[in-house]
Amino acid sequence: MNPGLPTLDRRRMEAEIATDNRFDAVVIGGGITGAGTFRDLALQGLRVLLVERDDFASGASNALTRIAHGGFRYLERGDVGLVRESVIERDLLIANAPHVIRPIRQVLPLRSRFGGLLAAPFRFLKLLPGHGMPGVVPMWIGVRLYEALAGSRRAMARGGAAMGERARRLFPYLGPEVAGVVWTYEGRIHAPERIAVELVEDGVAAGNRSAALNYCRLVAAEGNRLTLEHTRTGTRFAVEAGVAVNAGGAHADKIAALFDISERMTGGVAGIHVVLEAPSIARALGDDLFFFEDHNADPAKRRLCVLYRLGENRLLLGTNEFACDDPDQAGIDAADEQYLLDALAAALPGHGLTRADIVARLVGVRPLVKSTTADLASRSRSHAIFRHQPTGLPLVTIIGGKWTTFRRMAEDAADAVLAELGRARTLSTAHLAIGGGRNFQRADIVRELMASGLDTGLAERLADTYGSRATRVAEWIRSEGAEPVSADGRLTRGEIAFFAEAELAATVEDILRRRSDQFFRGSELEALTARIAAILDKRR
Repeated sequence: MNPGLPTLDRRRMEAEIATDNRFDAVVIGGGITGAGTFRDLALQGLRVLLVERDDFASGASNALTRIAHGGFRYLERGDVGLVRESVIERDLLIANAPHVIRPIRQVLPLRSRFGGLLAAPFRFLKLLPGHGMPGVVPMWIGVRLYEALAGSRRAMARGGAAMGERARRLFPYLGPEVAGVVWTYEGRIHAPERIAVELVEDGVAAGNRSAALNYCRLVAAEGNRLTLEHTRTGTRFAVEAGVAVNAGGAHADKIAALFDISERMTGGVAGIHVVLEAPSIARALGDDLFFFEDHNADPAKRRLCVLYRLGENRLLLGTNEFACDDPDQAGIDAADEQYLLDALAAALPGHGLTRADIVARLVGVRPLVKSTTADLASRSRSHAIFRHQPTGLPLVTIIGGKWTTFRRMAEDAADAVLAELGRARTLSTAHLAIGGGRNFQRADIVRELMASGLDTGLAERLADTYGSRATRVAEWIRSEGAEPVSADGRLTRGEIAFFAEAELAATVEDILRRRSDQFFRGSELEALTARIAAILDKRR
């Protein structure tokens, strides 16, 4: 039994390509930027094809801090333009995807009250290098400037500051060496991978026979003819394109080489996070995001780390960085893990965490614009568009940026494509809801789901996960079964069917890491992996 033909029907899309293989644009790379560019172009009335060699959002888009933020730490470097763009895009994201992005308080402990007050303006103007964290007063001034950059449309509550005993009373988990704290509000992305999938679905739903295929890679480019390969079967086919978009992230230089472009554009920086099982810290932090220095003996080398609760007793801790030009070789070693644990132990002493408390690891290579700057933390997070004219086919490459600013990056890439095609933009995505964020009224959705027979807990979880698309997921659950597959009950048999049939999930990892939250929150993953694999096998 099937609740109806889904928008992301692979058989239908492949049949349409076999019938007519001509596209206005082909987007190569299905991370968050590629997915956003695909949707933007499809909404302009173009016929667009998106191809991704692995699963959607399986690279750096699956290994981020999972926070939509304005880049408060970039203010000190004087990157006002980047910060302003980021806070605006953060607020647009919260408005456009309220079902998966919600406010979180970011708490920053400080060890002095006035330290760096005189130097702060010079550091802001890039006349002095940064050397450690300023005190409460200059940081509070920075918070007010940070909030002002969002303008009148600011979506977040105002931050605050506290010193001495008041700070420790408000935040009892802070150590005695803390002189005070400042706090701001950012957006916690509960499911960044789902946003990517929903962008893809929105693009296909826009019409014009646009299509999106995961597990499909570019193997050759000759004139306007692109040869593609289904990576799971080895089957090859060709399409014709008016413009190609290189949204390959850290693989962008390799993709450009297929078009005989040797220019190096990327300078990859790998970011590392670990997931901890730490009940005592989870209880202490509550719903706060803890933003802290790593206490390096050399102030010039200190980095900022982040810690917050994913759910129950699970916490996300990051991040360590290292230069990495080949994302396929990026990995995490014991030293990376120990660095993060040592930084946490210095900031929140007394919890005694070891590497045995790490339950999951994430590494992703951020595709920053090539830079000669040795200090990785100082490399620009701004994005850049490169336009090349290889024989027969214009190529637009998008590099750099932050996850938070993907919409603006996609817009700039789409505008470059439209310029190549001599087309005008007909629609802005700035205030366009994403996927389940469209017509999202949580109380109404929960009420409707309960009226259809679902219990309160399941109805609320579906609304909080899928937004206005929850009613469609509920149809799959009624059709395929509401039996819980995971130990925590947050994944049902019907949802697995929905992921496989309506969201192009092909593997167990697709479901664990990119369609559900089980990789980050679930327990007994080995047993769950076997159960999901058995269900998928029966559907093939």
